[in-house]
Amino acid sequence: MNLLDPVANPFFKKRVFSGFVCKAAIWIMLLLINGFDAVAQVDMDVRIRKVELEDNASYPDMVLLEVIASRPSAVYTRWLFWKPSGMPFSEMEVRRDVVRLERFYHRRGFPMATVRYRVDEGRKEWQRDLTFTIDEGPEIKIASLVCELIGTGFDETAILTNELFKSTLNRIHFQEGRRFEYIREDEVTGEIQSTLKNMGYAFSRTSIITQVDSTLFEARIRIEVDPGPLAYIDSIRVEGNESVSQRLVVRESALRPGQPFDQRRLNRAQREIFSHHLFRFVTLSLPDQERDSTVTLDVRVRENPLRSVSLSGGIGTEEIVRASVSWVHRNPLGNAHNVSLTARASFLEQRFSTDYLIPYVFNTQSSIIISPFAQRIDERNFFVTRVGAVNSFVYQYNQDLAGTFSYEFTTNQEAFDNDLKLFRDSTETYRQSTFRITGYYSPAFLQQKSGWAARPYLEFSGPFNTGTLTYQRVGLDVRRFFDLTRWTQLALRWNANFIFGDEDEVLPASLLNYLGGSNTVRGYGRWNLGPQRAVFEEDGSFWRYVPVGGRYLFSFNAEVRQNLNAIYRGLEMAVFLDGGQIWERRDEISGNDLQYGAGFGFRYRSPIGPVRLDFGYKVNPTDQDLGIYNGIDYGGRLSRIGIHFNIGQAF
Repeated sequence: MNLLDPVANPFFKKRVFSGFVCKAAIWIMLLLINGFDAVAQVDMDVRIRKVELEDNASYPDMVLLEVIASRPSAVYTRWLFWKPSGMPFSEMEVRRDVVRLERFYHRRGFPMATVRYRVDEGRKEWQRDLTFTIDEGPEIKIASLVCELIGTGFDETAILTNELFKSTLNRIHFQEGRRFEYIREDEVTGEIQSTLKNMGYAFSRTSIITQVDSTLFEARIRIEVDPGPLAYIDSIRVEGNESVSQRLVVRESALRPGQPFDQRRLNRAQREIFSHHLFRFVTLSLPDQERDSTVTLDVRVRENPLRSVSLSGGIGTEEIVRASVSWVHRNPLGNAHNVSLTARASFLEQRFSTDYLIPYVFNTQSSIIISPFAQRIDERNFFVTRVGAVNSFVYQYNQDLAGTFSYEFTTNQEAFDNDLKLFRDSTETYRQSTFRITGYYSPAFLQQKSGWAARPYLEFSGPFNTGTLTYQRVGLDVRRFFDLTRWTQLALRWNANFIFGDEDEVLPASLLNYLGGSNTVRGYGRWNLGPQRAVFEEDGSFWRYVPVGGRYLFSFNAEVRQNLNAIYRGLEMAVFLDGGQIWERRDEISGNDLQYGAGFGFRYRSPIGPVRLDFGYKVNPTDQDLGIYNGIDYGGRLSRIGIHFNIGQAF
């Protein structure tokens, strides 16, 4: 036995436990004799309580607090009055903070800026309040700015009249009349270099020459640009490919010898290769070479394992438990195609599918997915088994715009409850032949950050008498995200889905629209908002309501999300208002029928996604929503409240 191992040595465990008991006894004794103040003096260091800034006119506190090392104690820790909280106070570190602040201002055009500090005792004698007073002084202004092209081998007029180059010069931070900031030189140089590379000048050079008059507080700036020759791609070298040829990697990049050099094209090529399922790491670089009109590019890739198995699972108030297992082969035929087998199951759905992906049809943006599947869905108001296949053509025009055209053919058998609580012996068999067109447009939108996204949807079922059912479905989902502050976001969503066709034709329950649940209108149970019908026990007594669904759906969501990192890292709070309705016929649609759910919730940003707990309240429920039948309340006191637990944001 290793006596130095605290886990293996039982004597060590006893000693630690005894020490803990003794220390706890001392604290309790001091607490009983002298109160909380005496306890606070045991093993206590001087701590920082508050950090304040004065006379900082040009930069807000939020920016300057990121520059210094001293940190105030979190608000919630101040409530723990029986123990010290906050960062340990250090006079030497405070002096370093003074230097940090002065350098921050000097590099941003305030050469005479000075900083003083004051230390005050807080409410407790072990607390300190810091105050930094800033004298910014005069600022250096840019008196003149000149951009000069030097060197040979280029068309000066073509560069100076190029709209991209002119817009860059008008956009850079260095402009006459602005404050001159030394720290911006690399940024300005980078913007000009990036523009020239996008114009085809692969070997351009840019330098900034500055003359500062410290008496007049003026700066005169000259930007010297040596574009070099226009360049064209001559060759592409590939390294790191193991199971695929160099030709396939080059094809996936969409780069070709003879193309004009354009840095934007290179960035897009790197994204295209990286998005391919076979590669997990990609770099595309311009190696050192002669400064002439030809360019050699280096592409380095690292492949994913050819085969892999993945397992995933989760819990929620709707599916209760969900799990999936997937096996993937990323290059089954040596042509970089992808085949996968996936089985997933929950209390609501079980599905087995095979997906075969052809990632390149006629360019890198186009792909085909062939997906035969078998599915079983068990909802409160129906049970359906489906066997069929979906064939999809996907076109990713760019990062912001994508579209899918698919055809699905399935054989379906659906069973549903009759008016009594009996086995689902009322069944219907039908074939579904459906063409779908879906789109995705999202400028300046990424992972639910500030921006917006639109998802249109169009479906034609049974054209040319290819299926049992004939109808058309149109849908649109629009989401908008506003960053109100650095820690607060407003998220909005509108969703509409309409089924057109013969309204007298009874559609299967599994094809209708439903509302209610953790991702639509919270406060209501899954699919429980909208028309419902009563189901009875075998003896004729009331059992429950089940949703009927409808052809026409409209819903909205509004949510304010507040970051609570100051309390606990990764914690968020949200306040929401949801609303919507389901209608069975078009002439029934009315805004007066909308029902609402309001509430609040918490999110924790875990490695597997936001873990979400929401509490919703039915604002204007019907008797069916509350479980009231013939004046008798079968729902109970909590029927007006919905609790939703899930992984992932609501939208």
